[in-house]
Amino acid sequence: MIEYFLPAAASAHAALLDAVLVDIHWHMALVFVVWLTIFVVALVRFREGRHPEPAASGPSWKWPVAAIALVIIGDVGILTSRALPAWWSRMTPPPASAETPLEIHVIAEQFAWHIHYTGPDGRFGRTAATFISASNPVGIDRSDPTAADDIGLANILMLPLNRPVTLVITSRDVVHSFTLPEMRVKQDATPGLTARTWFTPITLGAWDIMCSQLCGLGHYRMRGEYKVVTPEEWKAWEAEEVSLLAPR
Repeated sequence: MIEYFLPAAASAHAALLDAVLVDIHWHMALVFVVWLTIFVVALVRFREGRHPEPAASGPSWKWPVAAIALVIIGDVGILTSRALPAWWSRMTPPPASAETPLEIHVIAEQFAWHIHYTGPDGRFGRTAATFISASNPVGIDRSDPTAADDIGLANILMLPLNRPVTLVITSRDVVHSFTLPEMRVKQDATPGLTARTWFTPITLGAWDIMCSQLCGLGHYRMRGEYKVVTPEEWKAWEAEEVSLLAPR
């Protein structure tokens, strides 16, 4: 039922994280019912009509102990069976596969996401602040042979279906939070630090990149688009973007 209110689960690990959330909600619902039952029983059993004279003794200690034990047992059960396995799965590197994970660099800046792709050669070229411009938001040094086919775009993230993707995220100014709700990905972008996160898209579609950290007056417009396409479409898109780099 809770899944109905969540964004589409579009990554391989989304179901694992959603299961943790679902279990927590069911656990809290059970705790609520138990404590509500204790409260109602206490109100009825120790009402004034039944006990006109106040007594020093209260309800049995077994009730609150049982309720607290239920909370602890539930928390430990969720932690060991759901939360820790999910955390371990997210902290480990992408599993070895026949296809190398696609690495993409994301640079946050008030108020945009700058996306840096390696291009067909699979290697990132040199970047520097002196090369940043409206047409080169990433600051790619085109004189570097390795950077000749690098793709730098603002607010556009293209992803191939069923291929692990590693995002390397940083910031040029303040703390931002790179968020892909459908992928169940949220990673702070902190100036001076580099963070890595990975996921595998399993559903075709187009959604919004969001910033989940208040980062200034323009925070509301710090949005981008990310799209999951077939591997063939992704290759065609990459080739088209590289062709636009050729001198005319």
